Order: sequence, then structure tokens, then C-alpha cells
Amino acid sequence: MSVLLEMYHAIQACVSVFAGLLSAMAIYTLNQWEPQAETASRYSNKASRELHKTRTTQASGALATLSSLISSVVCVVLVSSGGSITALLISAANAAGIFLAYNHIGNFWRDKGKVPFTKTYNDGVRSSHQMLQVLAGLSISWAASTAIYLFRAIAY
Repeated sequence: MSVLLEMYHAIQACVSVFAGLLSAMAIYTLNQWEPQAETASRYSNKASRELHKTRTTQASGALATLSSLISSVVCVVLVSSGGSITALLISAANAAGIFLAYNHIGNFWRDKGKVPFTKTYNDGVRSSHQMLQVLAGLSISWAASTAIYLFRAIAY
């Protein structure tokens, strides 16, 4: 069973790397619009709020994927050394944290549509939507590993 859990967490690490790449692509493409957004934010409170939300949602996505990557590597080591209680806590924390990041990002980006003649901005929006889908999968996978560790703690 521990070999399967090690592989499970290794797959989570790979998915986390993919989510990190999507996050980096979104940050890079949206960052190209930063000068125009900063100029607009000087004249409009709404533009200022939108710029702030863009930055915070992208940061929370990056932190969630980094947390998932580090935690999955730590869980691989913990499973091989028999630390199931720590792995249970890490899994539960990641399930909750990634779910919160998913909600935070989704509340802002879900309603954002494409803007005509702004390919790089649209690419950033698309990457953010794709990252949302991957974060949903990661959150579910961490919830599943929490259930597995909880079952193992009760059964053994």
C-alpha cells in the first residue's frame, strides 16, 4: 500500500508542477498589461481594485501550487518512513488550502471574459481558467489522500 501512496503523491507532484507552469504563464502574460493597468488605477478606484485582485489571485494560485508540490514530495518521504499522522495533517491542510485558493481565484476570474484585440491578456485569462481546473483536481486529490490516511489511522 505504501508504494501506491508514494506513486499517488508523485503524481500529485507532477500535477502541481503543471499547475505551477499554468500559474507562471498567467502571471507572465498578465504582467505585460501591468503598465496600462497601473496608469488606469491612478484615475479609477475600480481599476485599482481590479489590479489588486489580479495580483492577489495570481499570488494565491502560485502559493497553492508551490505548497502542493512541496507537500507531495514531503508525503512521499513520510510514507516511506511510516509517518502517517503527519501525512494526514499535511493532506488535510492542502485540501483546505487549495480549496480556499480555488474559491479565491474563481470568484475573481470566473466571470472574466475575453477582450477583443488583446491576445496576451486573453492568454492570461485562459491560463487562469486552466489553473482553476487543475487546482480543483488537486484539491480533490488531497481530500482523497486525507480520507486514505484517515482510514489507515483508524484501521491500524
